[in-house]
Amino acid sequence: MQPVLAALLALAASAAHAQQQPPMRPAAATLPADPAPVAKLPAADSGELSVKGITRCHNDLSLGFPLTGRIGQLRVAEGSVVKPGQVLVSLDNSAEALEVERRLVQWKSNAELSAAQARMTTAAQQASAAREVFNSTQGISREELQNRELAHELAVNDVARLKAAKEMERLDYLTTRENFDRRSLRAPVPGIVTKILRQVGESVQANEPAMKLCDLSKILFVANVPSAQVEHLKAGDKVGLTVADNKPVQGKVLFVSPVVDAASGLREVKVELVPGRTPVRAGMTARLLLGPQKR
Repeated sequence: MQPVLAALLALAASAAHAQQQPPMRPAAATLPADPAPVAKLPAADSGELSVKGITRCHNDLSLGFPLTGRIGQLRVAEGSVVKPGQVLVSLDNSAEALEVERRLVQWKSNAELSAAQARMTTAAQQASAAREVFNSTQGISREELQNRELAHELAVNDVARLKAAKEMERLDYLTTRENFDRRSLRAPVPGIVTKILRQVGESVQANEPAMKLCDLSKILFVANVPSAQVEHLKAGDKVGLTVADNKPVQGKVLFVSPVVDAASGLREVKVELVPGRTPVRAGMTARLLLGPQKR
């Protein structure tokens, strides 16, 4: 009886000990190793100082016509990449095109001037012959000679008047042509159309924005940086940046604000990105590398 009792007591003690032990947990899953090393942005404790900013267009242009009219034709769409001088949108210009053609025909017509030049040549010949007769034989009166000379002078003045009129017609044509050209809105710089504000058939007032253009002649990096971190920077300095998953880009400092914002203690920095292998679009985040971090 005692052996049985001892066995029961031992079994109870073993069960109580098992209840006190914490349950076993499954082993933690291991993360797969990176397939290839990737460049990392400088960490706060890496000794390399950097500041975050954003890339943007050199200028965000609002384009409009210098005169009032009605939109006649759109030549581009939002997102179109355009070249300098490319026509973006035109006003209705049917009447103006006819006026340009009329002025051109008027300027190029030389019938009246040609007739006046022929009369001048004839008058010059008659005056010369009359002078020769008068001087040699007195075959004509002095009054007749003076009349022939006066007719020649009048013919010369008439040709001069018509030449001046032709010059005025040329200038009128150029003025009309300029007014016609001003009814077409052209891209002043290379860029991308970001917004079309007026559609075909809509009226637009003089100098009212009809389209927005992102000036891509330069891509800038802009950031507000603590003043102490940019004391060594000046316009013209070459700097390094990282964009698009830490890809390196070179840049040139354009502007370091001489004024420190009183509320935040920050100064604005603008860097022109140098074109390279890494494509950079306006609106991307980037980091400006400022060198070793002071400790």
